[in-house]
Amino acid sequence: MNTIRHIEDKDAGLWDAYVQKHPHASVYHCWAFKRAVEKTYGHKTVYLAAFDDARGEMTGALPLFLVSSPLFGKSAVSLGFCDYGGILYNDEASGKLLYEKAVKLVDDLRFDVLELRQTYALPFCGTEENRAHKVRVSTEKVRMKLALPRKTDELFSSFPGKLRSQIRKPQKDGCTIKSGGPELLDDFYSVFVYNMRDLGSPVHSKKMMGNVLHFYGTRSRLFVVYKGQKPVACSLAVGMGDALVNPWASFDKRFRASAPNMLLYWGMLEFAVQNGYASFDFGRSTKEEGTYRFKEQWGALPEPLYWYYRFRTKEKGLAAAGDAKRGLFIKLWQRVPLPVTAMLGPVIRKWIPL
Repeated sequence: MNTIRHIEDKDAGLWDAYVQKHPHASVYHCWAFKRAVEKTYGHKTVYLAAFDDARGEMTGALPLFLVSSPLFGKSAVSLGFCDYGGILYNDEASGKLLYEKAVKLVDDLRFDVLELRQTYALPFCGTEENRAHKVRVSTEKVRMKLALPRKTDELFSSFPGKLRSQIRKPQKDGCTIKSGGPELLDDFYSVFVYNMRDLGSPVHSKKMMGNVLHFYGTRSRLFVVYKGQKPVACSLAVGMGDALVNPWASFDKRFRASAPNMLLYWGMLEFAVQNGYASFDFGRSTKEEGTYRFKEQWGALPEPLYWYYRFRTKEKGLAAAGDAKRGLFIKLWQRVPLPVTAMLGPVIRKWIPL
């Protein structure tokens, strides 16, 4: 018989051992991401695990962030502030039990929505009998992954001539790249905060980035591109299993002519190959938009994402926010002075679990 248990800090090792072995797990399923978000934003979390009691084995996992946002209502998200999360399971019965437990949690707490960001479809989501709620699935997003060879020269030679020239261009323009840890955080953040304002998005706090580096330890890495002494592009990457994942990357568009973002991505790919990773995860994109085409030129291939929204009553919250409202906010935020966005961005970002 399968049962569901709440996993606490004392069982973090058990959780991570399961996650590390699961073929659909992401770096965000790791206990380190839970600790980073809790330490930064203070959101409550519920981590559920399915067990086969007869064999004493863990057969499924579901991490949830409980976000009571004054902007978008109350949501239980798996997982917030990242691209992928959702239910992991060995067998459909375990997955369904976890889903039903999450549905009951949302109903009992009177939250607005349960959001599951899956890398694969859930056959049992929304199949409950006599349901009064609505379930919606969005498939407009994909994640972009690139299979890597064993040597950097193999990877570089696999690129078309135009891409190789674009990688060389920033180096000819005097750009250099460094990789490291927290010692690069200030330079990373100076580019990150500027770019997020330029995109019209409230920025994560520097504390969030620092906590990710701290809790992931040597699995995490910062990359910063400099034009002379000035940081002009940056990224944070985290490794898990045979994949290196890039959750956050930015570049200063005032230096677009030098193409520092090309050197940035080549630096991450070179690092991934040299450290034995078999794939590089560029993160999520919307099909055929600018970031999708940028990642596609490196040879990355799209993999579908399934974002499920199970609403307790009617569509509400971030999932129901209209494009017009989001567009208006972006335009307004882009006009806010940079020092103000640096101060207010993290306060607002806490309540936006995208």
